Amino acid sequence: MKSDWQRLTIVIHSLTGGGSEHTAAGMASHWAEAGKDVCLLTLDSVENDRIAVSPKVVRVGLDVMRDSNGVWSAIKANRSRIQAIHHALVDSAPDRVISLTDRTNILTLLATRGTNLPVIVSERTDVRHHHIGRVWEWLRKRTYPGARAIIVQTEAVRTAMKDIARQAPLHVIPNAVATRVGDSPVPNLDLPEDRNWFVAVGRLSHEKGFDLLIDAFALSAAECPGWNLLIIGSGPEKAHLLETAQNHGIADRIQFPGWIESPWRVIPQSSIAVLPSRYEGFPNALLEAMSHGLVPIAFDCESGPSEIIRHNENGLLIPQGDVTGLSATMRSLANDDATRSSLAAAAAKSVNDRFSPDRIFALWETVLRDCR
Repeated sequence: MKSDWQRLTIVIHSLTGGGSEHTAAGMASHWAEAGKDVCLLTLDSVENDRIAVSPKVVRVGLDVMRDSNGVWSAIKANRSRIQAIHHALVDSAPDRVISLTDRTNILTLLATRGTNLPVIVSERTDVRHHHIGRVWEWLRKRTYPGARAIIVQTEAVRTAMKDIARQAPLHVIPNAVATRVGDSPVPNLDLPEDRNWFVAVGRLSHEKGFDLLIDAFALSAAECPGWNLLIIGSGPEKAHLLETAQNHGIADRIQFPGWIESPWRVIPQSSIAVLPSRYEGFPNALLEAMSHGLVPIAFDCESGPSEIIRHNENGLLIPQGDVTGLSATMRSLANDDATRSSLAAAAAKSVNDRFSPDRIFALWETVLRDCR
């Protein structure tokens, strides 16, 4: 059936480097290149962008992301954000609105009350574990039922969302394997050529479990003399992670290069990708690593990894939080070239088949078509 929409606005807090932000940029670029009129709207300013989008995308930054001092300041700031989103959406006059991430979804739904704009919200993490504060969670329960559709990334999260969604239709749409947008520069990691790498990518925050990964690497480092650990990302836990590495006496074997766009383009394929998260939504970093031919090892947290990795077929799943088991698996795989090569080939084929952009965007097209 032919689409009955032409104008789309996508709302996200920023384009500074997170998985949801890459998804928003990819969606905007995809539909703009397909001939749709797409506006990508952020609460942050355009000057802070670190993710490229197609030049066919209309890029609008509201610059309303300043920190608040106290409760009343936060209330005033969020009222201003709601008003700014409202005016921007009225100006862009979309046929459909897609909003991504919890608090941005709430603000967008509040901003569109009384407009009759069809809003699709996309929840990007596991609501059972990712707490956004009592007031925000109260607001989510009261705003999400007003969405025309709610997108989650796994069946487990769909079940958890039913009480919040109430009458709003719930759909499961996983992430697509990322495609390169524009002419972003090739990153220069300057990695020593005599090293192999355990690689982890993500925000340096508690839920990503990089402290557990450092603990696991410390247990196996002596038996993997040719391997180092590379943790790519930025965030509030960096100082703690550096201290953890120093306490283990392995700081000289761990690199923290910060945030890097498209790191998998230059990571050696002999590397092993590790996802040590305490909880996830649907990890972009895991998809991208596998699509570039890296073997994945992941904690089997409640949502995400088990829907991507088929244990012993295209990667390895470790019981949640089992640091000793993670260490043993890292050590075993690092010292087994044949298994690593076999799993790497299977990893690339499986995700590029199952999570291709064409397949995933077809699911989105169905929701957009039916969301009147």
